[in-house]
Amino acid sequence: MSLMAGFAVVAADIALGIYHKLNTIPFGVYGATRVGKTTLHNQLRTRGEVADIKKRTVGLQRATRKSVKIDGDARTLKTADIGGESKYWDLWKKDMKERKVDYIIFMIDDRHLEQTYNLENQLAWSYLVDLVCDDYWYIGKKRKKKKQFPKAVGLWANKYDKWGKKHNHEGPIEDHPIFQSFKYGMQRLHDKGIPTHKYIVSAKSDPEMVYRGVMTMIKDY
Repeated sequence: MSLMAGFAVVAADIALGIYHKLNTIPFGVYGATRVGKTTLHNQLRTRGEVADIKKRTVGLQRATRKSVKIDGDARTLKTADIGGESKYWDLWKKDMKERKVDYIIFMIDDRHLEQTYNLENQLAWSYLVDLVCDDYWYIGKKRKKKKQFPKAVGLWANKYDKWGKKHNHEGPIEDHPIFQSFKYGMQRLHDKGIPTHKYIVSAKSDPEMVYRGVMTMIKDY
């Protein structure tokens, strides 16, 4: 390789790195209350062991930039923390619509395995799938403009450090029982041409799992 060609390659790598740093990728993080959304936001903002979150998130918080670096690659995300109680679910739509979210991370925990009558994860997931699969934005009953679909939806089973041994599974992550209740929604997304990404994570204590999961979604989809 000539000196000029080598310089051009280096310059291109530098330019690409600057582009990735300046170009923010809009992520939406949703899920039922207490699944770990705020913990994930804190982990993306500052890598390391995240302190216990004592208060529930109220409403829709301002979107902020986060830098994700792993394996020599770096990207800049923008996420907003939103409450997971059902009274705030309509704000998920507001966040998706106003920020034109490219990627969605929907977080669950193991409450539906611990208590089969607890449907909080499934109800929140059903709402999200209905929202994503609709071809149009609605305000009340009035149909608004045709919307842009996300590039991918990640179904992230959080708090693995707490439930991993209780719900031990030998085999591919995709077949873990924690995901079984969400198969119909994933099929609906697939029928719309929206890929899904199953992932198991410990957002509080394992930053590498978080960063690798985010980077996988960006690169694969």
